[in-house]
Amino acid sequence: MKPVICIAGPTASGKSAYALEIAKSVGGEVINADALQVYADLHVLSARPFASEMQGVSHHMFGHVSGDVRYSTGAWLRDVEPLILEVLARGKAPILVGGTGLYFRALLQGMADIPPVPEAVNAETAEYLSREGITALRDLAVSLDPVATARVLGDDPQRLQRIVNVANGTGQALSVWQAETFPVIPSRFARFCVLTPPREVLYERINTRYDTMLRAGGLDEAKAVFDKGYDERLPVMKAIGLRQLRGYFSGVGSLDEAVEDAKRESRRFAKRQMTWFRNQPPKGQILANRKDREAFLASVKGLAF
Repeated sequence: MKPVICIAGPTASGKSAYALEIAKSVGGEVINADALQVYADLHVLSARPFASEMQGVSHHMFGHVSGDVRYSTGAWLRDVEPLILEVLARGKAPILVGGTGLYFRALLQGMADIPPVPEAVNAETAEYLSREGITALRDLAVSLDPVATARVLGDDPQRLQRIVNVANGTGQALSVWQAETFPVIPSRFARFCVLTPPREVLYERINTRYDTMLRAGGLDEAKAVFDKGYDERLPVMKAIGLRQLRGYFSGVGSLDEAVEDAKRESRRFAKRQMTWFRNQPPKGQILANRKDREAFLASVKGLAF
């Protein structure tokens, strides 16, 4: 059996190209592990690979979810587990690639089977955040679940809302639900790496890529999403690079302002991703340069269990 290869890293770090390189070298198939690239509505703005970029390598779970769906880590885990087994059964290496740390954590460490949270609870927490702000939301999360809140680095409204929602919606803290979990892929069968380009290089890539996205149809894609009238609380509507364009299409801001805002938020997001992958489990092998990437590739070639 071939190993399950996991490639993580911040946005614009070159993950997709590296996953393709490994897939062609070891005989693998690429599986999406990015929370935005699952959405059919966001092709350009999520930097989802086009068919012409796949070079004949099978890619899975890209753009397979409608934007009006509140897709979750649990849903991704349920979708990806049988797919990994199918790829292995074909004698191929599953190569999971993306920037969503929670996906990799769930895959390699397990995920608690938490009951669905009532929509009314989700709405109440979102309204609380809007009214009181992120500091108050964190304070509320600490009061309900200090253990889970301590794992949240910086201002991460989605994770803080999740902590509050689970506590209020199930009557039990998220950290308690997570206490007993089992990995889908045991660590001995996986090889996990994190791409970490120099920060100045990464930020320049982010700026350049967003300009390229807009030239490649990103504005039309954004307008099409806004025209669908999705609930603003849906994950797809919170996508960095999309939501910053709302003011431009609403006539309350210029395109230049929206572009600069999107680039700035993308850089901040990349910084948070880098912090996550360096400090949160599971810990992957850090690949800071081309030499590191070549060494990792050499280590997985011919590897079998």
